[in-house]
Amino acid sequence: MELSYSTDPDWCSKCKHLPCACNKKKMTLTSGTGNVKMRRERRRGKDMVVVFETRMSKSNLGAILKEIQKSCGAGGTVKGDTIEIQGDHRDKVQGILESHGLKVKRAGG
Repeated sequence: MELSYSTDPDWCSKCKHLPCACNKKKMTLTSGTGNVKMRRERRRGKDMVVVFETRMSKSNLGAILKEIQKSCGAGGTVKGDTIEIQGDHRDKVQGILESHGLKVKRAGG
């Protein structure tokens, strides 16, 4: 049975855990090596940002992808250990990745 309401200040209404597990999820996002590479590609005449050599779990990549998509207002996907974002949003993507403690090296165009 899941707890739906509590007066305990340590109980989180978002994740419904005592103590809150939301911060633990954010902490695990940087469980990669700390270095990623990013490049711009053109596919079918459109720009695309590809983040590769991430060495992170698929769930962490998915969480970072969602944050990037919200920030850029663009579509994207996770394929293997790469993140692909539609459009040329290199600066925004680099800022988000660096906010998670990852070092970004730009490659290619």
